[in-house]
Amino acid sequence: MKFLFFHSHQTINETKRDIMYSGKTYQMILLTFFGMLGSLIIGFIFFKTSIFAYSNPDIQFLTAGLIGALFFSLLEYKSARTQIYSTILILILHLIIFSGKHISGIRIVRDTFYLGSLFLTIKIYYMFIKKNPQIKYYLRSFALALFYGILNSISIIGLFLVYSNAGLPPLKIVYLIARNGILIGLGLGIGIDFYLQNKKHILGIFKIRPA
Repeated sequence: MKFLFFHSHQTINETKRDIMYSGKTYQMILLTFFGMLGSLIIGFIFFKTSIFAYSNPDIQFLTAGLIGALFFSLLEYKSARTQIYSTILILILHLIIFSGKHISGIRIVRDTFYLGSLFLTIKIYYMFIKKNPQIKYYLRSFALALFYGILNSISIIGLFLVYSNAGLPPLKIVYLIARNGILIGLGLGIGIDFYLQNKKHILGIFKIRPA
């Protein structure tokens, strides 16, 4: 009798744990989706369908939107170890997708600078802006836009200094990189804030239990 009770109790606990993990997974998916959607909407407003063109730099609104939102959801729901493993995996996948058979040292450094600035932006935003209850929803998006605009520019400057004999990149390139960073950061922030502000309602629509 005791065995049956213990087994039943253990099964209930396992079921609750499965529901909790399942809830976290669904919330990660939704948070990632809304963050990416925000970036896509801002990108579409300014650059139309070029944000879906594989060979066009504007595809960053899709890739950076997806990766940035995914990394934010990892910070929100996963352990530090999972975050580290996931960032390494994301870097490898990004390198394979956008380099293919032409993977080289400079492409590895390029992706490290590019994704590193995005990860660092999201991390700083998460630690100092998202966790500050005094900063209201959507106003936080401007902080994310500013952070990514600055760090994205620093990343391209750093890349030029490492691999270019000409020194600093042309101001036009720095401007374009900063502009895209600001717009992507703004879209990410708006999408993330929309999900977090309406989380209960969104989870209710999909009948997902909060983790």
